[in-house]
Amino acid sequence: MPTGWPTLDEVRTFLRLQSDPVEDAVVQGALDAAIDYGNRRTNYVYDPGAATPIDAPAIAHHACLIHASRLYRRRDSTDGTIGFGDMGVVRVGRTDPDIEALYSTIGPMVVG
Repeated sequence: MPTGWPTLDEVRTFLRLQSDPVEDAVVQGALDAAIDYGNRRTNYVYDPGAATPIDAPAIAHHACLIHASRLYRRRDSTDGTIGFGDMGVVRVGRTDPDIEALYSTIGPMVVG
């Protein structure tokens, strides 16, 4: 069972990508952003840089893996749309409901 946040190799495998220095830099940037979001979303409870780090549970690990992959693929839709040739254009949502559902199970309770 995974502990902590995903690694570059895990995200690359999830995306079915081979190692490539140029692509790895882009994937790492997406992973760094996803980890930062995960830390903020869980109120830094699973921050590996903390004085006494706590391993993130598998559900946070998986949410971060999906998020990093989504951010990497998002570079193909910088304006928020993806074209499908003569089938038209599809709008890419700002958030992923699966990622939010996973984080919601472990994230801090927010009362508005």
